[in-house]
This record gives sequence, C-alpha cells and structure tokens, in this order.
Amino acid sequence: MSKFEMVPFKKVNSKKFYRQNDSLFPRFFIVGLFLVVMLIIILFRTSILQLSSAEINQIPETVGQKSQMTVEAPRGDIVDLNGETLAYSVTEPMLYLNNADLSNKALNLMLLNLSNLMLENGVDLPDNLTQYFDYSTDSKSKDDKTNATFVFKKDLKEIERWQQNSDLFGLKSEDDARNKDEQVKLDSKEFYDYLLYSKFSIEDIEAGGNFLYTTEEAFQIMQMRYLILEHNWQFLTGEAILVGGPVNQKMINVIGEQNQKYAGALIAETSKRKYTNNSALFSHVLGYTGKISEAEYQNLKSFSYGLNDTVGKSGVELSAERYLHGIPGTIPYGYWQRNAEGEPEYIQGEGGVEPKAGNKVRLTLDKNVQEATLQALMENLEELRESGEEPQSTSAMTMNAKTGAVISMASIPNFHPQDFSLAQYDEKAAERVENYFSDNENKPMLNRAISEIYAPASTFKPFTACAALENNIISSGNQTYSCNGTEEIGYRVWQCYGRPIGGHGPLNLHDGMVTSCNLYFYKMGIDTGIDNLTKTFKKLGMGEYTNIDLPGEVKGIRPSPELKQQTQALPEDQQWFPADTAQSSIGQSFNSYTLVQLCRGINGIATGKLVQPHVIKEVTDENGEIVKPEVIEVEDLGFSEENIALIRDSMEGLAYNPGTTTFEAFNGYTVRVAMKTGTAEVQNSSSQNIQINSLFVCYAPADDPEIVFVSVVENTGKSGLSGVAKKVFDAYFGFNQDP
Repeated sequence: MSKFEMVPFKKVNSKKFYRQNDSLFPRFFIVGLFLVVMLIIILFRTSILQLSSAEINQIPETVGQKSQMTVEAPRGDIVDLNGETLAYSVTEPMLYLNNADLSNKALNLMLLNLSNLMLENGVDLPDNLTQYFDYSTDSKSKDDKTNATFVFKKDLKEIERWQQNSDLFGLKSEDDARNKDEQVKLDSKEFYDYLLYSKFSIEDIEAGGNFLYTTEEAFQIMQMRYLILEHNWQFLTGEAILVGGPVNQKMINVIGEQNQKYAGALIAETSKRKYTNNSALFSHVLGYTGKISEAEYQNLKSFSYGLNDTVGKSGVELSAERYLHGIPGTIPYGYWQRNAEGEPEYIQGEGGVEPKAGNKVRLTLDKNVQEATLQALMENLEELRESGEEPQSTSAMTMNAKTGAVISMASIPNFHPQDFSLAQYDEKAAERVENYFSDNENKPMLNRAISEIYAPASTFKPFTACAALENNIISSGNQTYSCNGTEEIGYRVWQCYGRPIGGHGPLNLHDGMVTSCNLYFYKMGIDTGIDNLTKTFKKLGMGEYTNIDLPGEVKGIRPSPELKQQTQALPEDQQWFPADTAQSSIGQSFNSYTLVQLCRGINGIATGKLVQPHVIKEVTDENGEIVKPEVIEVEDLGFSEENIALIRDSMEGLAYNPGTTTFEAFNGYTVRVAMKTGTAEVQNSSSQNIQINSLFVCYAPADDPEIVFVSVVENTGKSGLSGVAKKVFDAYFGFNQDP
C-alpha cells in the first residue's frame, strides 16, 4: 500500500453504540455540571480579591472578629547602663479604616467626607499615591484646582513598572495589551482619567460631563482609594488600615457622633516610638524603627506580628526585637449593618484584651563615657580640618577588659534615631532620613566600629610580638634585631621610615615598639613564620566574627597563603613570599579588621583572656524581673604572664617618648596606659596608595586593665587620637580634664 493511500474506517453499528452509552450520559452530565459549578465558585472567589470598583460592596470579612481590632503593644524601653531612658513608646490616637461593606459609590463619598475632616483638623492625607502621581507645581500653588494638571513624580521607566504591578493596576505593555484600556498610561492626563472613570469609578464616563465631584475632591478620593489598593489584602481580610494621625479630640468626637457618615473609620490608641535627645549619642548602637515590610511580616507573623506593626531596623532595636515587641491586644469597635428588615443598624463591639508592653532593654554603654567619646571625636575632626587635613570619618569604642561589655561606641557621621519617627509628619526630618540613605560618600548609617574593616598598620605590632613570644622566637633574654636603615629582608630591599640612613641599630622589643621600627618587626615576623603568625592572630579572634549582639558585623581578613591563592587571579601572583610575611607583620597586606575585633584582640594581649563583646546588659519585664541576664564569656588564651608583661612594658613606653602625641597625652597621667599608634596605607586594586588612615589602641590601667580603647580616623596621617583617648579615660575614671 502506498504511503499516500487512505486507510478506510471500520463501519460501526450506530444503534448499538448509542445503546451502550445511554447509561453513561447522566454520569458525564453530573460530573460536568459539578466542574462548571466549582469553576464558577473559584472565579468568584478570585474576583473579589481584585477589589474592583464594581464589586467592592461584595467583599466579605474572612478572618478575625468583625467588632474587634488588633492593636500593637508598646515597644519596651531602651536605657543606658545607669537607667537613663534613650528610647520609649507613647500611645497616640490614630485614624484607621476598616472594610464597612459599602458600595463603590458610597465608599467614594465616605472617603471624601473623611478626607475633608482630616484636612480640617490638620491631619495630612496619605502620600502613597503622591509619591508617584501628583498635581503639577503650578497647579498645587493655586487655590482653584478646576483646570489642574497632573505629573508623574518618578521617571517613566519606574512609572511603567509601577503601573504594571499586578497587585496594583496590572496594566500591560503595548505589546502585551489586548486593547488600549489594558495599556500602561504614560500620559498624566490619560492616567488621571483612568483612575477617575475606570479604576476607582469616581465619575461615570457616560454622564456627559455631569460630574459628582470637583477635580480637587476627586483627587482626594483617589489618594484614599490608592491607600486601600496598596493594602488590598489587609483590607479584604478585615484588618484595619492605618490612614494617618495623630488626631485631635474634635475629630474623635465627630467620628464617634457621626459614625454612619464615616462608616469604617476607626480611632485607636496606637503605640509610637520616641527617642530622647540623648539617643543621638547612641545612634548606631541604638538603631531605629520603621513600619514592618512584607518580608519582615512573613518572617514574624507566627509571633503575632501585624501588618501595621513597628519593628527594629538596625542596632539594638533590631537585635533585641523579640524582647522589645510585646504582645498585641484587641479593642472593640462599633459598626453598621442592615437588619432583617433591610434597615441600617449600629452594632456596638464588645470584649477586647489589653496589649502587653515589650520588655525593657538595658545597655552596657555609659552615657557619660559615650558622650565624652563622641564629643572628643568631633573636636578632633574639627582640629584636623583647621590644620589643613581633610579627614572623612572617624570611629572609636571602649570595652570593659574583664567582661567584654561595651562602654562606648561612636561613629561619625551619624544620624538621629528620632528623625525616623518624625519623617511621616515632618518634611525636614523626612529629608534628613532620605539623605542618611543616599549619602554614599559619608555613609552616616554605617556603624564603622563593626561594619567597616581597616588595615591595622602598626597597631598590629603587639600581635606580631605576641606570636613571636608564644612561639619562642624571642624571649626576655633574646629579643634583639638590628635596624640598618636600608637592607634586604626576604629577597626585597626595605627602608626604615624613621631612620632610612644608618637605621636605629640594635633594638629590643621595648625600643622596637616605641620607635615603631618596621625593619625590626619584618625580621621578627619572617622568623616567626606566616603559619605561626596566622595561628596566633586567629587565637586572638582576628578575622573571626566576635558575635557582638548588634546586626551588621563583618568578618575581616586574616593573612594566610591560602587566602592569597584564593584572591589572586594570576598563578604567578598566588605564591606566598617572605615579603608577604613581612608586610603582614606590620598590619598591612592581607590584614583588615573591624574596630571591635581589634579591641577584642588588644584586650586578649593585655589580659591573656578572650572576651565576648556585648552591648546588652540585661532584659527585664514590667515587674523588673530579669528575662535575659548579661552574657559574659571569657576564654583563657593560655599566654605566658611573662610574655604579657613584656608586651605591656613595650606599649607603655610610648607614653615616655618625648616629642610625640602619645607623650603629650599620657606622660605623667594618673593611671598607667599601654598604647600603640598606627598609620595605614590604603591601596587600590593597582596597589597604588589612595588614602591614609590613622589608628590608635590603648588600655588602662596597664598593670590591671579595666578599659580598652580603639579608634580610627580616615584619610589623614595626623590622628590626634591619643588626645581623644585621654578625654575618654578622663570621663571613665572621673578625672577632671585640664581647662
């Protein structure tokens, strides 16, 4: 048979076929009818989630109790070591909107009445829509808005993405749209008409110009309707939407007396975060709060968080969130519904549960020492700038040498936590908040003590000395290396910065530390070897997370041949050379650490103990009972007491070296201070020096350490940081400063 020939059908007895299938027809019909009904139900349930203007009166309450509203608990207070309040909560009457099952026409009228009431009583309308779409500058300045024009407030690419958001407008690109009505509206007049006639059905396009509302009234309704649109799911599921506030007593009375006119409007006492003036001293440790994001809500909803909740965004506000948050409550409210006769009937809500406030968090930081730290850093920056230097930023911290409790931690530039609470109502505060996040040069939101890494430079020489002593490379009787000024070390010619001609001659550890002779520590480091150096650095916590109880800590970089192999692209650059060990020995090359790591490491050298840095002293409940005690972790490093004493003696020597800033600050000081300065060269990817950072570390009393201080000032070789340390120690020890 040819492949093109047709295959004949077999003839079927049609009568027999129908007789066999007569009994199946009713079954198919029933199954098909069931599937159609289920499809209709699914389509109906899906359609009500779209909150279309035509169907808004059909939205059911799906969760919660209709006559009760969940209210957030006040956040717990945050206080300093001595109990001085830094962050607290107050309750304010705020305006909310709940789904009152109004028809679209009734909803628009109610929203106009409510928005007028808000404006009459000094409550701003929600700005959710006006961030994208608003009056033109010219129209906004005019009282008569009859012929007002509108503009988009963002670039058209962003406006296009906004309009295509399926949770908002769900418009489509020209290529994807089936008709013009579905297309994005990049003409502002066209978009206004879309909101007016289509999306919110404020006016009827078939009415022939017989408008219900003026342009100004229509735009007020649009702003309120867009707020509902942004919180569509919240509105659908019976959760009240925060509209604005705080509201005054007059507005409370009007809404209470005319609750049918303002159906769905609720007034509820709402917790608001406040910060004292002194909170600015603690900005990076304290952090700030803000409205819960969608991602945060998904992570926290199982812990009774709501869509209107305030949560910590940084600092202790974030790290202690679960302690500060509290337990939400419920309040009753009245609502209107139609009775069996179809008449409107007011139902008074009943019941309710008082919210339970969050716990109190007490910090380890002392306000007096914190203020002294911040003030001394600011004064030092000013003095450096007056001398012609251009320092960019600075940071410092102090820590209890025995417990790891942070006593002070400051970073400049900084921010004021209160601005984040005020931004919703204060235009200038909102501008400052925007600048905090947009200033990528000064980075005021960055806590440089834990989130920035620095080459430690010569402040790292005590670490190299510790490694050499603990590995028996040097000792009390054998610690001499000669500095010849210029010489070859590790197959490379080096120069002594202090004395390039002639050199320092033979030096012991004390003199090598005081003169900060690089050649002395190059030789010591090469003799010790990179493996022993790295092992000791790691033991002291360098290049490891300290696990301080603050968010945003970075790990740092510790030198090793493996690290060089991993970070260098070319095989010839991956080999570890003695010169690499030499550079690592003086805190350059592959050394980069946070100040909190440097503080912890110096403390380990000073005491032979590795402590756990922390900023939370304790957490207590409303009755003063301790919920979370202070966590003090101390690890004995097993260092020789003789070795600790040798390093301490060498670091104390800087206070007695005439002609230096350390001599000026600490010669003859009331307590003994061990210290080390450092000047770090910051290089770009081409190994070109692009910046100089200055660092300073110290601890006191040298013979029985109580407090450790570390600091950095960026983009200057003149640090002045020993003077900063003296002012901080004055505050800590209670000494009177020189007039």
